[in-house]
Amino acid sequence: MAKQQHIYSYFLLGILAASLFLAYKVLSPFLHIILIGVILASIFHPLHVRLRTALGQRNTVAALCSVLLITLVIILPTMFFLGSLLAQAAKSINGIQIWLKTVNMADWLKHDALTPYLDWLQEKVPFLDLDPTKLDLQNNLLDLSKRMGQMMLDTGTKLLGNVLGLLMNFVIMIFVLFFLMRDGEAMLTQIKHLSPLHDAQEERILHKLRDVSRSVVFGSFLVAVCQGIVGGIGLAIVGIPALFWGAMMGFASLIPVVGTLIIWGPAAIYLFLIGDWKGAAILAAWGGIIISGIDSVLRPLLLQGKANMSTFYVFLSIIGGIQYFGPLGILYGPLTLALAMVLLGIYAEEYSDILAVKRDPLDSPDAPPPVPPAGNKA
Repeated sequence: MAKQQHIYSYFLLGILAASLFLAYKVLSPFLHIILIGVILASIFHPLHVRLRTALGQRNTVAALCSVLLITLVIILPTMFFLGSLLAQAAKSINGIQIWLKTVNMADWLKHDALTPYLDWLQEKVPFLDLDPTKLDLQNNLLDLSKRMGQMMLDTGTKLLGNVLGLLMNFVIMIFVLFFLMRDGEAMLTQIKHLSPLHDAQEERILHKLRDVSRSVVFGSFLVAVCQGIVGGIGLAIVGIPALFWGAMMGFASLIPVVGTLIIWGPAAIYLFLIGDWKGAAILAAWGGIIISGIDSVLRPLLLQGKANMSTFYVFLSIIGGIQYFGPLGILYGPLTLALAMVLLGIYAEEYSDILAVKRDPLDSPDAPPPVPPAGNKA
């Protein structure tokens, strides 16, 4: 009887694994869309609950209103922004290439205003050869701008050539988001029922993933958007293309310590070198006080009361996620790391007796008495 039970269990698990694998193959073309829908539904679930309460517990109507609001406020503006960003990116990079071909950067590096700083750097780091004639900075920057321009051209061509696919993915996204909003709680209850974990462990995992997704969106994305907008305003004031470089400033804000400085710093130096002292001073003050102040003021307000990950871990998980998953790694990276961290915590709790702090072998009651050093007598 026990043997038959084992055969039954192995057979059931085998066909279950095979069916799950086939289900994965069927859904794999839409896996990213489903995951983004799950993240959006989780983030905006409180909004859906409020709408459902206001509409007299009419769940379907509340889900329709939630999806419509998310589409109008987030999805459509993001798509239009990305299209405009690609257009201005190509224009900005083309302008950089024309400027690099016409300017003599070696003369700039010999500028009287830079000489003291270059001399100081040469003194502190003597193994660096800072001779302007040997740096070949101009050709290196020109090659970098060409690679960026080609990347933007390839991205734009891919997007324009796949308009029908993008439209189809958009419709699927709205479809998935609607059903997750309407039936997400029932789906989650069913998944929790199938899970062998304890209820407290399941809730801990869900709360952690929800907190991290909100932390990434509100604590990183929203701060990046605000810094990009404010930075774009500052760049527009001094006559630098605002949309593209403001967006780059938003992406740069995800980098710890330096952040947006890697965008507005070189821009201020550029204005200084071309003789626009006033513009350089305005941009430096704007970046150092207003743009940098957003991070220290806005981020704590947005994350107040939320369990967020360290900026160090968020940065590493975003960079690693982008390298492995592509652009969506901005979301997947932190969520993957958060899941691993919370599972490690659960593992530590479940096996706390095994993982307890180990005593020195000499402290064990069964350990043999210590051997006295040679030459000593009892």
